[in-house]
Amino acid sequence: MSDFSPLNIFKSQAKQLARDQDVKLSVAQETLARKAGFADYHELAVVAQRNPEDPRLMMAVFGIKDFDDAIHEDDVYSDLDQELEDQLSGAIAETNASGFTVDALTVDATQYADSTGILSLGVSLTYQGEQDQDRVYHGAAFFLNATVELLRRDGKWLLAEDGVSISSMESDADRDRRSEHEYWAQVEEARNSNRMSMAQALASELGISVEDGELLAGSEITTNESDDGLVYSYWINFEPEAEGELRADLLARFGSLEYELHVNFFDDVEHEF
Repeated sequence: MSDFSPLNIFKSQAKQLARDQDVKLSVAQETLARKAGFADYHELAVVAQRNPEDPRLMMAVFGIKDFDDAIHEDDVYSDLDQELEDQLSGAIAETNASGFTVDALTVDATQYADSTGILSLGVSLTYQGEQDQDRVYHGAAFFLNATVELLRRDGKWLLAEDGVSISSMESDADRDRRSEHEYWAQVEEARNSNRMSMAQALASELGISVEDGELLAGSEITTNESDDGLVYSYWINFEPEAEGELRADLLARFGSLEYELHVNFFDDVEHEF
């Protein structure tokens, strides 16, 4: 059995208790086993062999019921924050933000090595800063995937030396540029095919995403025409369709939820008005 298996760690705890209280090792083992919620040491040993991640055993040996929780124990979170600041110092310097901290961290995978006692956590997180409102925006957040390695020593979880390895990183500015590129690529593709959907046409006209264009595609449209039938333009009413941030954006930019479309708007729309 390896030195850092749950059962071996438990045995080490029992040996320490036997020395501290000057009792037999068997007494210490029974005492700790019952304290952990087992009927006796024998039951604990059997469970440790069959299910080493039993919540009772995990709590007794590691101080947590699930390896996911280790990232929040002791000083791990603050040490991770400091390590990320060190590793990302160059990228942070290119932004106009400060005060970066770990935000929205999720543990996606866990792996504990009995041979070394190292717990490897696959995590995804946002490293978020505060944007300087007086300077041009250059990003204020990094979206990371990383492996974090932890050690359990003397009853505490510690960040291992060189224990943070970033596998992928993207800034919010990168995402904005990619979204804008994808948006214009969709518009260009539709224009080249000469067959835009109503959603694509509205996205191009209003400078919104195609997804938001889909929400507005069913809006009521009326014709602005002369008495003899000459069409000057079209009016589209977004009032029943626009909600939330989209509604606020349209009102802020156009001052109304009724918008005038030029007379040739539907020329390239797949289903002409």
